[in-house]
Amino acid sequence: MERKLILSLLACFCSVLAWAQTRNVSGRVISDSATNGLGGVSVTVKGTQTSTSTNAEGRYTITIPNRNNVVLEFSSVGYRRQEVAVGNRTTVDVSLAEEVSALNDIVVIGYGTSRRKDLSGTIASIGAKELEKIPVANAAEAITGRLPGVQVTTVDGAPGAEIVIRVRGGGSLTGDNSPLYIVDGFRVNSINDIAPSDIASIDILKDAATSAIYGAAGANGVVIITTKNARGGRTTINYNGFVQQRNLPRKLEVLSPYEFVLAQYEYARLRSQTDVDNFSRYFGVYDDLELYKNQQGTDWQKSLFGNPVYSQQHNFSVTGGTEKTRMALTFTNNKDQGLVPGSAYQRNYLNFKLNHEVSKALRFDFASRYTHTIIDGAGTSGGSSLRVGDGITTRPVNGIADMIIVDPGSGDDYDQFLRNLINPIQLAAQDYRKRTNRVLNMNIAASWNIVKDLTYRSEFGYDLGWGNNRRYFGPLTSTSRNEGGNLPMGEISQFNTNGYRWTNTLNYRLRSNSKHDLNFLVGQEMLALGQGFEEYNRAKYFAENITPQKLFATMTLGTQDRHTTNEFAGNKIASFFGRAIYQLNDKYIFNLTARYDGSTKFAPGKQWGLFPAASFAWRVSSEDFMQNATFVNDLKLRLSYGTAGNNNIGNDQWRVLFSPTDNRPIGFGDVAQPYYTFSGNQLPNPDIRWETTITRNIGLDFTLFRNRLTGTLDFYKNTTKDLLVQSVIPQTTGFTTQQRNIGQTSNRGIELALNGTIISGKDFQLSASFNVGINRARIDALDGVNEQSFNSNWAGTDLKTIDDYRLIVGRTIGLMYGYVTDGMYTVDDFESYNASNGRYTLKPGVANVGSLLGGISLRPGVLKLKDLDNDGAITAADREIIGSALPKATGGFGVNSAYKGFDLSAFFNWVYGNDVYNTGKISYNMLYRTTYGNMLTTSDYENRFHYIDRQGNLVTELDELRKLNPNPTIWSPFSMGTASPVFHSWAVEDGSFLRLNNLSLGYTLPVKLTSKASISKLRVYVTAYNAFLWTKYSGYDPEVSTTRSSSYSQLTPGVDYSAYPKSRTFTAGVNVTF
Repeated sequence: MERKLILSLLACFCSVLAWAQTRNVSGRVISDSATNGLGGVSVTVKGTQTSTSTNAEGRYTITIPNRNNVVLEFSSVGYRRQEVAVGNRTTVDVSLAEEVSALNDIVVIGYGTSRRKDLSGTIASIGAKELEKIPVANAAEAITGRLPGVQVTTVDGAPGAEIVIRVRGGGSLTGDNSPLYIVDGFRVNSINDIAPSDIASIDILKDAATSAIYGAAGANGVVIITTKNARGGRTTINYNGFVQQRNLPRKLEVLSPYEFVLAQYEYARLRSQTDVDNFSRYFGVYDDLELYKNQQGTDWQKSLFGNPVYSQQHNFSVTGGTEKTRMALTFTNNKDQGLVPGSAYQRNYLNFKLNHEVSKALRFDFASRYTHTIIDGAGTSGGSSLRVGDGITTRPVNGIADMIIVDPGSGDDYDQFLRNLINPIQLAAQDYRKRTNRVLNMNIAASWNIVKDLTYRSEFGYDLGWGNNRRYFGPLTSTSRNEGGNLPMGEISQFNTNGYRWTNTLNYRLRSNSKHDLNFLVGQEMLALGQGFEEYNRAKYFAENITPQKLFATMTLGTQDRHTTNEFAGNKIASFFGRAIYQLNDKYIFNLTARYDGSTKFAPGKQWGLFPAASFAWRVSSEDFMQNATFVNDLKLRLSYGTAGNNNIGNDQWRVLFSPTDNRPIGFGDVAQPYYTFSGNQLPNPDIRWETTITRNIGLDFTLFRNRLTGTLDFYKNTTKDLLVQSVIPQTTGFTTQQRNIGQTSNRGIELALNGTIISGKDFQLSASFNVGINRARIDALDGVNEQSFNSNWAGTDLKTIDDYRLIVGRTIGLMYGYVTDGMYTVDDFESYNASNGRYTLKPGVANVGSLLGGISLRPGVLKLKDLDNDGAITAADREIIGSALPKATGGFGVNSAYKGFDLSAFFNWVYGNDVYNTGKISYNMLYRTTYGNMLTTSDYENRFHYIDRQGNLVTELDELRKLNPNPTIWSPFSMGTASPVFHSWAVEDGSFLRLNNLSLGYTLPVKLTSKASISKLRVYVTAYNAFLWTKYSGYDPEVSTTRSSSYSQLTPGVDYSAYPKSRTFTAGVNVTF
């Protein structure tokens, strides 16, 4: 008993002694620009691992050693770190200052980070603060127009549509000009699946001085995304969700029911009495047409893509851990309905990051990303039966059939007429496609601080992708009609891909007092990319009423049409690289980089390429002669020169490949199978080598007026030589193309970015931004010739003189090549009319377009083209450059404001000086390949040259035609007859535009209200995306670039062929942090 009492007293004594050695300190942390408490601020006892975080009201309590020399460190994202000596106080209140200067921002460079003020290369960045006000589904959309020299184009408005990013234009002609994408240090194929709410920063490396460290993949720039990091301290839960309504911003005006039947009657009168009789049978005689003025026709545009649709996104994130172990878990669900019925986009995205410090010298990082994407709908351009034009050209009325037929298809006289109408809504349902794609990225890294300032890091990443593409072609689709006997057909393709990366770097930093700072990096990297397998199966002749789901489940019951399997060996890259950065007096910065890449895409002896780069920066503001310029906070001059390689071509193009065949080759006699033959139509070329881009840049970074105005100004010139181009070769070789190193291109331009803080008060803040990029692309040399022609293929072989794009040495890419519109043939162009044969005779000296168009009877009102070579006939020799797809300038500007809890922002992006090839302007104003098709109001009775009077009589005599058409504004769409479409300058339109890209209003509730529910931040907001568009373009949207199975789509930009319309989006959302 006595012993127990002694032990109890001893324990109490030790507790009192321990309590006497520590004490508690409390306080509140606020912002210097507001009185609200700051939640989530890290409070640490300096020199120890003891830390805590402030609560939603900014309050904290921490246990510190009971001595007078204790220092507390306060830190939070967006605020300056502050150290406070505690002394003998028990209450320590702190006011943190916002980090208003961008100079100390940390930007991500190749295999490392740097302060912005220490950069000698060209990098454009956007941070989480800007991104959180842009509620869009993917990262690429979020940067549209916000960074100079970075052009982001969504090819059309379809759910999951391809988004093209070009940094300073790109230099390759037929190769891939996409930049390299890096997420959290690891390479990815796309950034379209990353939610902007998960992103901490986006940094884009634009010159070789910054991108050369990445070697071949960085030749077209590097987009580096850093997702929000795991944080120690208390657990934080965040939810960011929004719902959206999407609608069609603008419609194309089409003929009313009365104008439609009037046009069809005129067309019938021009053709034959049989056509008139058929018209009367279906629509009534001419005197009955007045009845259609009161008839309500079907608005197919509204039915097809004009009704509002809804989308939603939910983002959940959890962060937390200890000082040594930090974790972040994010889940995003996105559901996006498309404007066209049956089209949709659904994505589930899971991101996990874990950081663990084993000791002060050893750290492990793990990151894993999983994305599951489902895209429904076949689209409206290449590879689909449904076209946007179906919403325009489908007839709005069925004439008499609408009134007298009770049971269509029951065998009455109008059955076939009704069957000729393919309902676009039904066609959309029968042209079914479901694409499923899954991607898993796993990355692990270890960092070891061997000794002070010497760090070794090893990273390993593995990528796995798998999915399938399912197509159903119903009886209404062109594929079923042409290849499947008007019965359903099905396709299933499935694939899997995998790749890995192993990177090792050694970094050493040597600092000698405040004058010298030297940073060395050496590394080695191995990549294996594009390995995988693909299987394709197609079957046809299924039961007419089979559903897509049942067809896919019973593919073996159909007649197998095609079955192929492919195994991809992929390609491998081995690299060695190094970088040295030296700073002298925090004033002069020297950067040397080199990378030695070897690629299996080239033959032995050609596989390796050395790509060096160098840059220099001079902080002019640190010089003595600048000390009196008090309005200058920072001024830095940058110079850079470097090279980067490009190997963006297919695998194995340097060696002969064989594939099995059932055909016995000549000379094999009775030799049994298997037989092998050359694979493909491309002649191997063992001499191909690296395409090389040389970049030169001079830039100026400046911060003025007490950090209120920051900006960058850059001048650059890029030259790409030894272009990797698919060159056409004589067919006598047995092949059609060969990959070659030919030609040279160059890009030169100017970029300017400005950011200004106009008002920075306690309750009200106002800032603005502006950027502009001017790029001029030039073809310096081609394959031994000065000109080459290419075709966009939008109309297939139907387009007269199908080569509609031109490459010319000394000029830019994307030149549109066609005829020059010269109005229409007028009555005064003809000598006479012969009533006996219905022919008109042209006056001498008037060029005849008939030989070009073919199948027409030349008369007044026919489309007229300029005879450029003055030979009296319109031929292919009369074409010239009639448009240019590349813009002269791109950019954006915006304003951000905040008043107490309210925030309001607006951002505009713009493009100037580009042309758009509006194919709809041609095809929607003629009746080619359309049975009783509708047209645009451009071709209504009052506008077009017409041949019938108001009594329905056909007018043929020249004098009477002159009286009937005093001031027509467009040629007759019927005079073309069965002629094929012709590309002429009338279809080339100015694609310049100004778009109110984003308008957002938000309100953050006071913490004193939300803290009662343990909420540190609650923001509600509404946003309009693509709110307004100012343009002269007559189509749906000038920001478009569609292709139709063109082998040279990169050389034929700016085509608007059946582009899925972009939507206007209204968003309501909430952001909550617990």
